[in-house]
Amino acid sequence: MEMWMIAGLLLILSIALFIYSLIKKEEKDAAYRELESFSLAVTKTVYDLNQRIHTLEAQLNVDIEDEEKSAQMTRLMKDNTITLFTKGVATREIARQLDLSQSSVQEVINDYITEGINA
Repeated sequence: MEMWMIAGLLLILSIALFIYSLIKKEEKDAAYRELESFSLAVTKTVYDLNQRIHTLEAQLNVDIEDEEKSAQMTRLMKDNTITLFTKGVATREIARQLDLSQSSVQEVINDYITEGINA
């Protein structure tokens, strides 16, 4: 009789732990989805701001050369470039989204890869 009670108790415990693991996994997945959503929202905001700046520059007839634009690239822009690169986005698409030249994007990616190798 005691064996059946122990077996039943272990069965109930295993079911409870299984359900608990499913609940915890769903919480973790929700956090990852929220983080990814936030990351995409920030990237979109930066893209929209770059579009506005580009429009204002066009209206004011301000010409910025690629070299100057590359020198003015902020840390946030570099971080966004690396984020998109690590997600598998093509260099051409990164340049389009962030309103940068492909050479600037490639330079940031090369620096990132070099730092990773030297680290």
